[in-house]
Amino acid sequence: MNKYKEKEQNLFQSLSKLDSITDLVVNSKKKIIDLEQVRLNLETEKLSLQSKLSTLESDNLLLKENLKNLENKVNLEDRSNNDLKSKIETIETENQKLKYEIQEMEKELEISRYKLIKAEEKKSEVSKKIDELTREADSFEDGQEW
Repeated sequence: MNKYKEKEQNLFQSLSKLDSITDLVVNSKKKIIDLEQVRLNLETEKLSLQSKLSTLESDNLLLKENLKNLENKVNLEDRSNNDLKSKIETIETENQKLKYEIQEMEKELEISRYKLIKAEEKKSEVSKKIDELTREADSFEDGQEW
């Protein structure tokens, strides 16, 4: 009777370990899906930032060109000249602000990439742990007598 109790207890322990492994696998798959979504979001954000940068650079060139045309048309009178210089400085200041914001966004993107790499490393560690637990479970099952 004790042998049956021991076998029953061993069977319950094996089932418990299998449940734990199943939970780990399910959770790992969810995390993998989440990480893939984060990666896709980061790639989308990167493309969006690149597009915005390109648009801003084009707008900047057009604005500079327009300002130069205005300068030529006004005959460089003192007052007009000062006004145009002021506008140019404002645009250049705004340009600098935009460049700074873009640099900050690029830094954030790099940080996000770093976090993604770390998350992928953790995913790899979890996969290794699952493999290890699976091997343990397999060896435990192989050692069981039914």
